[in-house]
Amino acid sequence: MKYRIKRWEYLGVCNNDIIFGIAVVRLGYMSTLFAYLFERRSARISEYEILTPGGGAAIFEGTSLTGGITFESGKTAVRMTSDPETIAVEGAVKGELSVSLSFRKYREPLVCLTRTGLKGFNYTHKEAGIPVRGTIRHKGVSWDIQEMQSFGVQDYTLGYLARQTFWNWASGGGIDREGNRIGFNLVQGVNETGFTENVFWVNGRLVKTDVVDFRYDDVDIMKPWHIKSNDGRVRLQFLPGGKRSANINAGLIVSKFHQPFGRFEGTLRDGNQVWELQNVSGFTEEHYAKW
Repeated sequence: MKYRIKRWEYLGVCNNDIIFGIAVVRLGYMSTLFAYLFERRSARISEYEILTPGGGAAIFEGTSLTGGITFESGKTAVRMTSDPETIAVEGAVKGELSVSLSFRKYREPLVCLTRTGLKGFNYTHKEAGIPVRGTIRHKGVSWDIQEMQSFGVQDYTLGYLARQTFWNWASGGGIDREGNRIGFNLVQGVNETGFTENVFWVNGRLVKTDVVDFRYDDVDIMKPWHIKSNDGRVRLQFLPGGKRSANINAGLIVSKFHQPFGRFEGTLRDGNQVWELQNVSGFTEEHYAKW
């Protein structure tokens, strides 16, 4: 059973200059660290992935609320540290990419535990649009990440997931037309056994939404996406500006995904309150995994 347990922590940053992500993943039979840096003006993307057999390279301690995660292999050493108020990531990837970031957690995160299949489960702790500050350096170029202009994403997941899993995901953050800090986490395909993990945040306040429908051209993933919830609270259009993708087929393990980066526009609604988005940074994802 231990080889069926999947666990990861993903941390991302969205602003007008970059979209950045880094994750430590432990699948039982394999550990992975991946990182990417998408420069929005040039549409240039730099990607890194380190795969190691077994679970020794990725060490998870504690929980999604408090604890630490480390990954060490060759010239790569990264640590993520959580306490009740913050989560920090420090380290270097292949001696080329270095990161020092501190994310300020919401008082109302999304924390969700659901059943998967007959004997499985999925636990997730997610936040989006959270303030983040620090520095990212890549091959001599440095980005100063400031809280007022930058929006963080956290995804901590632990589960005994289905052998074959497919999902769509949209996440990001920004400022609406009235100056409110916005973040959102929208998913189709996981945690849908009577519950969903679809939420958005306004100035740190969580608003739950119903089932979300993703409509997009899976032949041309760079065409606009349309994301709507059944209860009318979410009406968004996503306009891609670049993407990362992979198509890995190693027999027992398959990972096929597209993750476009870009901007969201549209509305979020809670009763009579409406928040209008025009240029909110983030990403969407189409992902099929056999693991």
